[in-house]
Amino acid sequence: MAMNWNLSTVFGVFALALHLIAYAWYALCILRGRTRPNAASWSMWLFGAWVEYVTYDAIDSHWATSALPFACFLGCCAIFVVTVALQFGRWFAGASDVVYEKARRHDFWAMSADAAAYGLFLATGGAAWANVLAVSTSIVTFIPIWRTTLRHGHEQPGPWLVWCAAYLAMLGAVIAGSREQLLGQGFYPAYYFVLSLVVALLSFAKFRIFVGRYLQQKSSRLAERA
Repeated sequence: MAMNWNLSTVFGVFALALHLIAYAWYALCILRGRTRPNAASWSMWLFGAWVEYVTYDAIDSHWATSALPFACFLGCCAIFVVTVALQFGRWFAGASDVVYEKARRHDFWAMSADAAAYGLFLATGGAAWANVLAVSTSIVTFIPIWRTTLRHGHEQPGPWLVWCAAYLAMLGAVIAGSREQLLGQGFYPAYYFVLSLVVALLSFAKFRIFVGRYLQQKSSRLAERA
């Protein structure tokens, strides 16, 4: 047990540090104009990250595994504040451009899933199921950022690759821990690793060209069949 505790702690600290580094890197990219954050994705993540932290921590209040969800919530707050501050700074300077991708009305519907997950947690106390619901439906919040990255390439791969590493470290902390709630706790880092990896890959121009050609060929084949 002592070895598992030590190993879990190491993975937890590593995951926390990587996550904070990725958020700092991402904020720097925004300030330098290299990244245009998607307003829909980040506003939804701000609320969703809070729900996911509360429900995840309720599964097993061990800081080594709960540190990353908490850092995620703080990071979402920081990115949201940086984006808003930068935008108001542009407006006060007399510029009319926007520093973010505008949200669409249907993009915010995904917030209802997080609200439902939190309601489920309050009503039943089932933290694991509530967290799985909140996390699994977060794919809808990634769709806007996938879409804009594929079309415009407004994301940098660096921060997203660091986030991928952070989620793998968090998964290591879960596996090295007590394993009493392995499935419930492991779903969060594994799922977000995949979603973040897609953004990281789409950040590379060659991968976007590959995906664009694939989608174009698929669309042509469907048109021929019709």
